[in-house]
Amino acid sequence: MLLYERLPIAASLYPEEPALMRHGQKMSYGELYSLVNRMSHSLYVEGLRAGDRFALLGDPDPQLVVALYAAVEIGAIPLVPSPLLTVPELAAIFQDAEPQMVIHDNRHAETTHAAVKLLGYYPKLFTTDEEGSNVNSLPALIQQEQISPPKGHFNQSVDDTAVLIYTGGTTGRPKGVMHSHRGMAAWNQLTPSAGFGHDLRRRVLVLNLSHLVGQFQLWATMAAGGCLVFLDEYPADVHRIIRAIERDQITQLSTVGQLLRDLTREASVKNRKLKSLTLIGCGGSIISPETLQNVMLQFPEAVIVNNYSQAECGMSISRLFPAHHMDNPLRLRSVGRPADLAAQGEQAFEVRILNTDGNETKTGEVGEIVVRGAQTMLGYWRQLEVSATTMQDGWIRTGDVGCLDVEGFLYVLDRLKDMVIVGGSNVFCAEVEHVIVTHEAVNEVAVIGHSPSNEEEALVAFIVLRDGGTLDLTTLQMLCEPHLARHKWPTQLFFVDNLPRTAVDKIDKKRLRKDLSSL
Repeated sequence: MLLYERLPIAASLYPEEPALMRHGQKMSYGELYSLVNRMSHSLYVEGLRAGDRFALLGDPDPQLVVALYAAVEIGAIPLVPSPLLTVPELAAIFQDAEPQMVIHDNRHAETTHAAVKLLGYYPKLFTTDEEGSNVNSLPALIQQEQISPPKGHFNQSVDDTAVLIYTGGTTGRPKGVMHSHRGMAAWNQLTPSAGFGHDLRRRVLVLNLSHLVGQFQLWATMAAGGCLVFLDEYPADVHRIIRAIERDQITQLSTVGQLLRDLTREASVKNRKLKSLTLIGCGGSIISPETLQNVMLQFPEAVIVNNYSQAECGMSISRLFPAHHMDNPLRLRSVGRPADLAAQGEQAFEVRILNTDGNETKTGEVGEIVVRGAQTMLGYWRQLEVSATTMQDGWIRTGDVGCLDVEGFLYVLDRLKDMVIVGGSNVFCAEVEHVIVTHEAVNEVAVIGHSPSNEEEALVAFIVLRDGGTLDLTTLQMLCEPHLARHKWPTQLFFVDNLPRTAVDKIDKKRLRKDLSSL
């Protein structure tokens, strides 16, 4: 099934149900379908064709969803760069994708125009501005006289590229992950077995549309008959999120590690009205058992899910339900058993662990996680060599280090590039971070390896303290002593106001290494 074909089905089955909501205003499925049809015809008149790239830059908003759906109906390939990107970063993505059209909101108009000036061509620009009489605005565009495109023009194949998702890399050429209609249909909760409209009461809070999770939320919620709810103001933070949960009775929320910890801490405040949450998903980084246990305590009525996924692989490689393992702290360190997805009505990934020679490891041995499944990408946009390196015989090299236990549970230990060799032994920085973050004074931490003057690598910790918190290196090492071998202790400590982050909200350790080398 093509992605777009889900919307007319939804509109016919539950036309009056709310599909999108922002600032208290709701758009029903019937209204959404009507607007998308008008928009697709208008974009066609403006020259958008199947295979053209179509960029959308702005804070998540119903207008962007309408435009994205319209592009997919035509067969154009939408991409949604992060609105947190700088002008050079955005220009690099535009240069790579070469969009024929760019949609932007008012807040990001200046950034969009500055990025476009760096290109060797000039795409058509449209704004979401609803005020004034700007002829290059989506509201004005949709009011134009409708001209139907030639019959059959929108015909597409399930193996065509449906969307591009740009990864959050910090160096080199941006990588656009190509996902097909067929592959995305295999993402969990997009499979037909669940049936359309199976969760009409679902209200999903949208934190972004740029990342894998944002795209998954969009398409899965539409298939379920749920409602996508947008924050009044972006970027997302824990206070804006809590206000939305309380006011709009959000039922599902997806988070990353730091946001999950912030949410848990805020939930402990009395009189918080967060019981509408029935599902809290987390991922994007390794989540410690302590964090999962704290979330379970604060949200006892919600289902907590720790997802392991990547932009290249779709949703989900594996997932853990911590409630099933509360009496087993070791199992809480896993991301679940990949094979269990089949029992949940989904197409499970095949998962292997390979050593540096490319051979499969024994049970319990550490190596690179490689996966194969129907959900995976077609490849990277216009990067055949990089695609061939990452995808070998259908298997995707994740770049993650991990292992499988005797029962098939998967453990993700670190990013391969973040592993540090100290005294001839491998040290996984994530393991060290999980110990340090348990200190009451620590709000956030990042650990990296550093080799001063070509000496042996040592561990360096960058810490964001809580208000009023204090810590020193000796105290930090004493904290590590009961949990970590001596070679895993940080030997340097830096306090920072905040940690640099990539466009997908992950800690930018490459930036930290660069900053450290300049000291």
